[in-house]
Order: sequence, then structure tokens, then C-alpha cells
Amino acid sequence: MKINRRQFLKGSAVAAGLVAVGGGALYLRSKGGGDLLDDIAEATGKVYAARFGKDSAAALLEETWQAYEDIELPYIGGEQNLNTGNLTYAAYMLGMYKALKPHGHEIEEVGRMIYEIYETLADYPQWLLSLIGRFKYNRSYEMTLQEEAARSQKRQYPEDWVLTYIEGDGENFDYGIDITECGICKLYHAQDADALTPYMCLSDEVISRAFNRGLVRYHTLAEGGNKCDFRYKRGRETFIYPLRDGWPPKFRNLERGLK
Repeated sequence: MKINRRQFLKGSAVAAGLVAVGGGALYLRSKGGGDLLDDIAEATGKVYAARFGKDSAAALLEETWQAYEDIELPYIGGEQNLNTGNLTYAAYMLGMYKALKPHGHEIEEVGRMIYEIYETLADYPQWLLSLIGRFKYNRSYEMTLQEEAARSQKRQYPEDWVLTYIEGDGENFDYGIDITECGICKLYHAQDADALTPYMCLSDEVISRAFNRGLVRYHTLAEGGNKCDFRYKRGRETFIYPLRDGWPPKFRNLERGLK
């Protein structure tokens, strides 16, 4: 099965910064699932070309693919786990980091390119994206999130996410998720790439803004918090610390007592 950019966006709406960017039923390109990352590679090529020119972009894109292929992803349940897709895309971005670092590109520059890739993938009319986003505000979807949270609490796979579903208060948010263990943090830590994790988290801002999800998030594990506190309210302005001050993001460490 091949996923196109529209399918990617629909998958992002299913997850919208929480689970499975791409819908979950994704496999590694090198393990027989087809070229499921074609569209993200196309977006990467556009970002590379804008920065480095077409010739250099082609070579860097090939290096990115090779670096991605060399990453061994842990098994967290395959298509039965919505976060499998999330982990796959995170691995691709890790491959990008590994490919660019030897060329002297700093972490902040790579982080900015990751953000631009997600913006490129979300290049659709706002009315269409907002329409898709509305499907994430109904009882069926909330039940799906509750089931995912309950499954994660069993801790069947050590490298998986662990999360808790938060009922909405009827005023400040419609529903929320607290993530206390993050598969991306675990993967990046195992690959000595902890510094990249906060930049990967910023993709949630792009997804929320594109789909009009109204995500507010103050804390993340990647920035030293004890949880990632996702709170969604349909139609409100997206607010993700540390992007409130624009780029570059001013990352903080909550363990040092910063509020």
C-alpha cells in the first residue's frame, strides 16, 4: 500500500499531535511495506532545494534515506499500535539529522527544516484541513483515545508510549492527553540524539494549526517536564510553548525550576 499526501494529512488528523502521524498502519520502507514515506521525502526534497540548491538536495536526500534505513526501530505492536506511524516518521527525521550533521548543519537548522517539512505537507486549503479536523471532536474519536490510553498503560512494549486520557472540563478544553513516556524520546535517547527531540515536538504546532485543533501545551518530556500536557479545544488558537515567542524556540528545562 502506498500512502499519498492526502492520506498523510488524514492520518495526521486522526492523531493531530498525539498518536500516529500517518495513521498507524505504517511499516519501515526497508521491511516490505512499500515506499510509504514518498510524500515526506518529496517535501524534504523541496526544503533541501530551497536551502542548498537542486543538485545538493538530491545528494542529501539520498543520504537521508540511507541514514533512515540504517536505524533499527523497536517493535511496539505494528499496525495495532497507532503510534507505530509516529515512530516511523520520527525515525525518518532522525535519519535526516544523521545525514546533515556530518555536513556541519547545526541542530537548530535541522529543527527548522523539520518544521518546514511539516508545513510543506500541510500545504492544502485551510477550509479543507479545518473540515477534516472537525472529525476529531466526537464521542467515537474520544473513545478511541481512551482505548489507546488504556492499552498503553499495560506497558507491553518497553519502547512504547504511555499516556492517560483526560476528560474535558466543558470550558477550557474538550479533551486532553498526558504523555508520561514517549517513544520518540526513547528512540532519540538510544541514538544519542536527545537534542533533536524538542524540535520534533514542534511539529504538533503545525498539525494543530493546520487542522484548527486548538492545541494548548505548556510542558513536554523532551524539555524536562514530567509529562506532555496536550489539551484540545476546537477552534481556538494553537499555543505551544516555546513557540509563543516565534522562531527560534526558546527551550527550557522544567527540572531546573522554570515555570
